[in-house]
Amino acid sequence: MTTTTFGYHATQDRIWMRVHDRDVTVWFTRRMVRSIVGPMLKLFEDSTPGSQGGAAPRARASIEHQLSLHEVAPGQRPAQIRAGHETPSASSDPQESLCTRITTQATAQGVNLNFETEAGPLVLNLSRKGMHLWYRGLAMVLKQANWDLPEGLPEWLRADMTPPAVQALLKRPLPTDLDEPPDGR
Repeated sequence: MTTTTFGYHATQDRIWMRVHDRDVTVWFTRRMVRSIVGPMLKLFEDSTPGSQGGAAPRARASIEHQLSLHEVAPGQRPAQIRAGHETPSASSDPQESLCTRITTQATAQGVNLNFETEAGPLVLNLSRKGMHLWYRGLAMVLKQANWDLPEGLPEWLRADMTPPAVQALLKRPLPTDLDEPPDGR
């Protein structure tokens, strides 16, 4: 499985993506990120399975996103999305590794991403679940970068990641007798 980490470099005012199994870092400008959250995201939503049920692509993508984050298939590990403080790889040159073009192929089974840089192409083949995790990581960094892109992220990508059952527990009022000793004295 491909593991990626996203980060924001304030001095460069760029977002970077590190692909750990290849030890490669790719840098993105605001303009490039606009294409990722604009046309590329629409292509991903449009390719979401289940169109015969009549639901709109965005609604299908929303359901698929929730399942990708919270459902674990037999034999698979749960999704891991963590916030932290990492830096791009030491050998990463923001100019040499700057993404100049992205081509995408999205199907009901997965997504192929081809990132063009001066250092050469980087190809990621992700399952649909992997792509949802990839988009979630990017969304978390976009919040940190505070770029206010003209095409905002869809609700399904901005929604809280906490499962609804846990949200209900967290929002439930606490009992009023918590300060009393357990034996009632």
